Amino acid sequence: MNRLSKQIPEGMQDTLPGECRQKRKVEGALRALFERSGFAEVQTPALEYCDVFAGGVSGIAPEQMYKTFDKNGRILAVRPDNTTPVMRMAVTRMQGAPLPLRLCYVQDALKYPARANPRFSQATQAGVELMGESSAEADAEVIALAVRSLLSAGLRSFQIDIGQVGFFKGLMEEAGLHEDEIEQLRGYVEEKNMLAIELTLGSKPVSDEVKRRIMRLPQLYGGPEVLDAAQAMSAAPLCQRALQNLRDVLSVLSDYGLLQYVSIDLGMVHAIDYYTGMILRGITSQLGQPLLSGGRYDLLAAGFERPMPAVGFALDIKQLLIALERQGEPFDPPVSDVLLAFAPGARAQALLLATQLRGEGRSVELCYQRGAEELSALAAQKRARRAVYVDGRGAHDVWKEGAQAWNP
Repeated sequence: MNRLSKQIPEGMQDTLPGECRQKRKVEGALRALFERSGFAEVQTPALEYCDVFAGGVSGIAPEQMYKTFDKNGRILAVRPDNTTPVMRMAVTRMQGAPLPLRLCYVQDALKYPARANPRFSQATQAGVELMGESSAEADAEVIALAVRSLLSAGLRSFQIDIGQVGFFKGLMEEAGLHEDEIEQLRGYVEEKNMLAIELTLGSKPVSDEVKRRIMRLPQLYGGPEVLDAAQAMSAAPLCQRALQNLRDVLSVLSDYGLLQYVSIDLGMVHAIDYYTGMILRGITSQLGQPLLSGGRYDLLAAGFERPMPAVGFALDIKQLLIALERQGEPFDPPVSDVLLAFAPGARAQALLLATQLRGEGRSVELCYQRGAEELSALAAQKRARRAVYVDGRGAHDVWKEGAQAWNP
């Protein structure tokens, strides 16, 4: 056995019993929430043709994809995100379905991270896609579902930041910058790097007034009052439409009764080539990075030759589990209801008892070739709720959790 046989590839993850149990619990809660909210679960293949993500419309850079080949030499990509394959499914396999489509998923995505953080190359994402609806109500529905997702998972302290890429794009139109300059500036605004923004703008032929507006972008963060300040900054139609969209979204969220979970951040401008309107991120003090992100991506379906507005989000289950653990919910290992062992000649009776108990919903772990004393010691180590030893006289408790009486 060589050295690598004891390791896993960079960026992949093992999930141990306690965490796996918590993961399944959270996934179940999210699936139930999505279904109650009218979203139908779908699954897409682990491998897609690389062309599905080509052209940059997906927001996934080619160097971030894990690639392989089929038997005909065609390039395949291990699913790097879930939104693009779900959209591919919707426009090809569900053409006759009436709009809007409400689809959800809980499945893995694998991609090389844009930044050096190989632990999270593999991620289980739980997400929703609302397709065929362009209204502010649809934007707000997705935000409200993001809030309820975190609440249903048990996260107590979090915030959903919402922004609008149209506001940034409107300011860039006023600045008259080239695409590469806009992308460089976008990164600095996203990082709230005031010095880099100032130095970058200082060398560009941009008016002082427009420079001041752009410099204020990272500071446009907070409650609804942010929209008033932003509205006074620019009369550009794109900026004004973006701000009106956010006002409409906040009005709907007020009707949901969820405004307390939401903040405005007009300096949040990630992936402006992919997102076309409202964007959102879920953050918590338990983590140094977002655990949820999404927004409106109306251009993606056009790449599949069926233009269709769409909005959605994806929640990183691993990040959520880390946040829950830091919140004070450790990954306790699963505990069996019953450890069951038997004496020679009592196997059939023990197996019959195991079947009966499992039929009643109890978890039963069989322990072979152990006497009553060994079984009792093992039950204490495993923190089992009960340990039962079966012999010619019948079934006997040799270990009980607490003083609760039990008769098998």
